Amino acid sequence: MLDCWLFWFLHAHEYEPEALLMLFPQHAIQQATQTITRIAQITEDKAMYDAREKAIRDQQWILNSVNRAYQKGEREGEIKGETKGEIKLIRALQGILGVPVTEEPDLRAMTLEQLEALTSSLQEKLRNRASS
Repeated sequence: MLDCWLFWFLHAHEYEPEALLMLFPQHAIQQATQTITRIAQITEDKAMYDAREKAIRDQQWILNSVNRAYQKGEREGEIKGETKGEIKLIRALQGILGVPVTEEPDLRAMTLEQLEALTSSLQEKLRNRASS
């Protein structure tokens, strides 16, 4: 029996499990072969499961990244749109009020908050002029 075990330990990896079961009819060796086969199957199943879970996590990360980039771009686009609208409004109000019209590059250098404050100031001047 010792020779069987030695052969099994040294050469089992060279055979398919079915062949080992036919070569070694001894109950203990058959149990060992079946146990090793189950462990190998579980290990392979686990590796496939882990790979699938990693792929799912990777896809989710990509989707989240794309979504964040889209939202950032959308916000930046909204701010650019608001800024462009404020600049046009400021230049129109300055023209109506007959004050020097600020160059567009100078207005683009201002923050949205500064543009909104300037718009409010010009609108107030226009209201005051209209009520006079």
